[in-house]
Amino acid sequence: MRSLVLLAAISAAAIVGLGAARGETRPALRLVDASPVTFRGTGFEADEHVRVFFVGTTRAVRRVVASAQGRFSVRFADADANACTGFSATAVGDQGSRATFKRAPGQCPVP
Repeated sequence: MRSLVLLAAISAAAIVGLGAARGETRPALRLVDASPVTFRGTGFEADEHVRVFFVGTTRAVRRVVASAQGRFSVRFADADANACTGFSATAVGDQGSRATFKRAPGQCPVP
């Protein structure tokens, strides 16, 4: 019985290791610049068409295509990331990838 449990544990570890070796990552959206508001997306499918929604003091949508490595960068020139009201951005890909970034109200930058 112990050998069966050990074999199952080794098999599970190997499967997880294969996924990491292939570079499988979860989609992520990060704020890389506040002026102009710029986000970087990673972990999306290669050449995936992505819509990025920004909701804050203004609302905007941008459409981008992820690179062969599943990355993209998108800029919202009219958006204000320095507002104390908070904001969020959501990236939704046409192949099912999805990532969200949120800044809660009251997280103001230090003057």
